[in-house]
Amino acid sequence: MMLTILDSFSDGPLDWVKQAFIPLENGDRSALSMTRLTSPEGARELLSTYLDNFPATEHRARVSMWSQWYFAKLLPSWTVVNLLCNWQLPIEPDRVFLRLGEDGLPVQFLLAEPGEAVVKTGSLARFVNMIDSHLAPVCHSLAAISGLKPGLYWNNAAIRVGYGITQAASTQADISDGWALLAARQLDDGRKNPLFEPVRHEIPGDETSARYRKQCCLRNELCDHEICPSCPLLLAEKRKRVTL
Repeated sequence: MMLTILDSFSDGPLDWVKQAFIPLENGDRSALSMTRLTSPEGARELLSTYLDNFPATEHRARVSMWSQWYFAKLLPSWTVVNLLCNWQLPIEPDRVFLRLGEDGLPVQFLLAEPGEAVVKTGSLARFVNMIDSHLAPVCHSLAAISGLKPGLYWNNAAIRVGYGITQAASTQADISDGWALLAARQLDDGRKNPLFEPVRHEIPGDETSARYRKQCCLRNELCDHEICPSCPLLLAEKRKRVTL
């Protein structure tokens, strides 16, 4: 079933969705279980090759950058399949595997199972497993090894979920559940929604005004990366100049 669904994205504007996931083959030793990312110890080991390329003073920002690569490869494609096909590809860490490049950055996701149909449409329930089983432990582990707050990693993840929603919208899919997720302060069970409003308009209520991230991703601390044009630090500086 997984191959049938992913094959439907071939030769089209969303063919990158098919490329995001491949089936896990028995005995594939290059594939690393994402259960490693659910503990600080495992996360530190998984990111060691990448972080060893940089001075320790940069590590907190580098962990944030690694998470952006990770979420960018995992979440948009997973979200497109979820909304467009009403199909949940595996997201539990013990069913998701990853190959790393020589530089330690994510290269390829592999899935141990085909997944299953979305049971509850028209609600946020379709995203709860992604939030609870995968994003929660991963965001907290990355926060622990970087010394940053989990909110930064939730924001990095939410940005990529939002991109997936936008891409699904381009196919005329019903993406109402997706936008509802990012607009909800609380999940269906009353818990705080950690993916709430990853970006905000400069002028509240003005959809035409510039949008800025809720959390700075720390690109500004790295000399080999330009500052993000939606960095909230730019907005803060802009407002500061206006008040002077």
